[in-house]
Amino acid sequence: MKKKNIIMLMAMAVFTATTILVGCNKAVEENVSSGDPLFEGVTEASQSQGEENTEATNAQDASEENTSATESTTEPEEATDATEEVTQPDPEAPATEPAEEIIVPADADDNTVLSEAQKLFEMACDTEWKFHVGCPYKLDATQYVTNNFGWEFYLVTDSGINSVADVEQDYYKVFSESYGNDLSELYMEKNGRVYALDGARGGDIYYTGSKITEIKSRTDTEIFFTVENYYSGDDFTGEGAYTEKTEFSAVIGKDGAWRAGEFTLPY
Repeated sequence: MKKKNIIMLMAMAVFTATTILVGCNKAVEENVSSGDPLFEGVTEASQSQGEENTEATNAQDASEENTSATESTTEPEEATDATEEVTQPDPEAPATEPAEEIIVPADADDNTVLSEAQKLFEMACDTEWKFHVGCPYKLDATQYVTNNFGWEFYLVTDSGINSVADVEQDYYKVFSESYGNDLSELYMEKNGRVYALDGARGGDIYYTGSKITEIKSRTDTEIFFTVENYYSGDDFTGEGAYTEKTEFSAVIGKDGAWRAGEFTLPY
């Protein structure tokens, strides 16, 4: 009997609490709807909080919409094709650029002679490098012939270059014929075509420049100069910067034009 009474009392307590809670909620709703001043602040705060939450939600939605619109309308930049800016060689262009004619009056002062000799020396360096270290012509590496040592010589495809004599003609635009050449070691003919060894190498990494410093001697047909070649030195071995002196000459042709004579490539 006692246990039943206890259970009944607990059930009544739960029912009473539920009834009170429901009644309170109902009372609040009735007082709010009736305009009871006691609940006006609660209502206004609740409404204000709701409006703020709504505004925040709307702002977030708007931001997301703007971000989405930006992402959808922004096109990724296309990568620039570097090859589009590369100047392609003109197939009709000559194999080598026409050499500058250097003609110095016989009565020119020493400063003018030294200045023109510097130009000729730099032209000689460029020409010697192109013809002996690399090749100034376009080559087809799929077509080649070999010499007695098995070295491969590649076909020169430039129009008008069909013999070693044609190569020599271009070479002598800068160098004097009186000093000859060794181009037959680097170019060879076969079946009316000419082939080039193209034995490329790197230049001296310590070379920094050259300067014609003095006129050593002169005649009516040739002027000899002193050349100073400058090198930065080797950090690995500890060797510092140094200078080497060589001799360079300008051969004066019958037309008065200068050609390189005695010459040593400094790099």
